[in-house]
Amino acid sequence: MGALTFASSSWASGRQPHTTKSAPGIVGIRLVPLPGKPSANPLARSYIVARLAPGTRLSRTVDIDNATNKVAHVAVYVAAAKIVHGNFIFASDHGANSLSGWTSVSDHELVLAPHSHALDNVNVKVPKSAPSGARFAVVWASVSAAPRSGAGITLVSRVGVRMYVTIGPGGSAPSKFTLASLATARSSSGDALVVTEIHNTGANTLDLTGVLTLTNGPGGLTAGPFHATMGSLLSPGSSEPITVRLPPNFPRGPWRATLRVSSGTLTRSRSATVTFPRRYALRSAAGRGGVPLWFWAGAVLLLAFAVVALVLSRARPRRRRKPS
Repeated sequence: MGALTFASSSWASGRQPHTTKSAPGIVGIRLVPLPGKPSANPLARSYIVARLAPGTRLSRTVDIDNATNKVAHVAVYVAAAKIVHGNFIFASDHGANSLSGWTSVSDHELVLAPHSHALDNVNVKVPKSAPSGARFAVVWASVSAAPRSGAGITLVSRVGVRMYVTIGPGGSAPSKFTLASLATARSSSGDALVVTEIHNTGANTLDLTGVLTLTNGPGGLTAGPFHATMGSLLSPGSSEPITVRLPPNFPRGPWRATLRVSSGTLTRSRSATVTFPRRYALRSAAGRGGVPLWFWAGAVLLLAFAVVALVLSRARPRRRRKPS
């Protein structure tokens, strides 16, 4: 659905800057699907997803509808976006980047009667000199509401369709990613962690989900599935950590851990036999090979008390003997 955007924010994160069907009382936008079999890429079902060679063009159509009871003056434009730590971040207002500069719309302003809709064309023209890489933008449909008193903040409600465009050799390319080996750790609060890293080795942005299952635990226990914590989006050539967090009192193991990560129909898995570290024996560089941190903290505290006591004893005035 749409998001209220204020001029004070230069960038904002949004998991769904699009709408497939307008709810009553709002202006909505959706991507008109291409004919034929739906794409296996889950992002392509709602967003403009393409791999374009330098010097080529792309045209897609969006459907903008007015589900309100009033005439809507809708501004249509393309603005910048980026992916940061797995989150889709879009610029406020008309912030620009290379993809937004290459993209135009046929109608920049639509006047929609109540409960009506209109189609608008989105055209991408990639320069011949465009370098390879992933580009991101949003096609926005924006409606402004001026303050009734004539002064104050103007609210802008906008809904959009994301654009994921990769510049490279033309034609579709397979999605690919790899998972690093599984490892265990403890958080600062004592939670048991299973950690790894994912790397996007393909040419498409990935829309990710992941689950961990644990089998062959102490006494034959099984546990899970547990949802992995990671950025939902991963651009080509990027890497991100994956963490699965378990309670501090979770049995240490050993366990047979299997992590499955999916992007659409593409799934990769990693398995390993793991044992979680002891809860109160975290290792650190200052811990000298795994000696509990509380031991060294206590030793430093006792040494500090000893130094203070020595200083005070030397500073205490001595009593003079009376002459006999």
